[in-house]
Amino acid sequence: MNMAAKIMRASLAGVMVASLAWMPLAEATSSRVEQAAAKAVQAVAHTYKSKGTAAIDDWTLIALSLLGEDVQTSEWGGSIRWQTELHNRLESLDLRKTTDYARFAMAVTASGEDPSQFGGVNLIARIQNVQLANGKFADSMDGTGQSLINAHVWSIIALYAAGEQIPRAKQAKAWLVSKQLPDGGFQFATEGKTGGIDMTAMTLIAFKALGMSKEEQPVKKALAFLRTQQKDGGGYADGGVANAESVATVISALIAWGENPESWKKGTGSTVDNLLSYQKADGTFSHTKGGPANQIASAQAMLGISDVKRSGPYLVKLRESAGQRKVEHLYDLDRSHWAFHEISYLVKNGYMQGVTSTKMSPDQKVTRSQFAVLLLRAIGEGPVAQPQGKFADVPQAGWAAPYVEKAAALGLMQGSGSLFRPDQGITQEEMASIAARIATKYKWTKTYNGAGTVPVDWARVSGWAVQDVKVLQKQKLLGATASKQFVPKAAVTRAEAAALLYRLLAVR
Repeated sequence: MNMAAKIMRASLAGVMVASLAWMPLAEATSSRVEQAAAKAVQAVAHTYKSKGTAAIDDWTLIALSLLGEDVQTSEWGGSIRWQTELHNRLESLDLRKTTDYARFAMAVTASGEDPSQFGGVNLIARIQNVQLANGKFADSMDGTGQSLINAHVWSIIALYAAGEQIPRAKQAKAWLVSKQLPDGGFQFATEGKTGGIDMTAMTLIAFKALGMSKEEQPVKKALAFLRTQQKDGGGYADGGVANAESVATVISALIAWGENPESWKKGTGSTVDNLLSYQKADGTFSHTKGGPANQIASAQAMLGISDVKRSGPYLVKLRESAGQRKVEHLYDLDRSHWAFHEISYLVKNGYMQGVTSTKMSPDQKVTRSQFAVLLLRAIGEGPVAQPQGKFADVPQAGWAAPYVEKAAALGLMQGSGSLFRPDQGITQEEMASIAARIATKYKWTKTYNGAGTVPVDWARVSGWAVQDVKVLQKQKLLGATASKQFVPKAAVTRAEAAALLYRLLAVR
């Protein structure tokens, strides 16, 4: 691999991590955080001895995982006990609350399990299926309700943490941004008039999951709101009451956006100082200063502490771990495969799935309907909600119809009259033509720095594809194949489709 390709791969794979860097904590603060984390874990372990799994609710489980603990080890009861416990929790989920499903999906992810196939239930699909046409994740799991902002926010965070793409991301973002209040904050429900600390911080975390930039006004306004609301001593009061959960959530939001929580000070203390002041002698945390130990406060405080200790946001840590497990489960994707890096990147980030959860079949020919799914995920577009039977050879009730019809509606893929040929393979020149349409439509016009210019035998290129192939050649997007050549009429494999989409994502 040439140096340019190495640089491109490193920069694309690490783009989020690099954007979150901030100066390390002062040595004294770092030591205090390490001690606080150790005491908090010890406190949970002590309570676990007397109360069992009841001592570890979903949020505590997530926090323990982020602090380096594995609840499926013998120290915490073992895998059999926790498999039973998590299955019991699955059966008791409240269908009225999307937030319950989102929280539990995060707990399953944190425990090292796959939320897309846990206990015979695809939690990911269930959350995705409650998304409405306007991008809002419904308040209830029956697909009703549009007033709860927290249901929307936690659905986004849970999907991102599980290594999935956010469906209808543009609409999901637009809906959320539209709920920002004049003061820059957000509230739990749409009828709120003034911003709340907790919901604003949670929304900032969702903004990061949606791929937003720190230069976007909604992000700037939300951060400015949190800055103005900080109290003397570095803490925060939600609902007029200073508490541990609020400052912990703010810390996680700040770290998600590359802010150093130690530099957010007011009066004599920083956000970190304030959070640590809620810890009791036994390692637990109280909701309010001097109050009794509180399980929710302890769990949220541990989340914040884990982010400070790691110098990185929990949603990224969970996503990276989930993505790595997905790749490791693909027994036929060897590291020696020429497209291992590209496929791994797409799998880890929810752009691509195996033909099963354990099989990628990288050298299998990709069909037109399969490619429609891949390209929609790459550009952040969701399938149509109600297929209209546009193509005679694509069953209206079949799995492919929503994706095929959306790709056609966007002008990215075409059929021949009333036929789409969903099960037919796709050629390199057809894929190049589709990629050129994406690059033009979405203004992905940068040059790919990880490859050189690939020569083209223009006599072998169909007339209708010439201009599109020229676009890709200019952007150095050709040659994403096993042979590193462009063979117009050759059938495309799943690996080759992945390699081109990887390059496309790099020129956004």
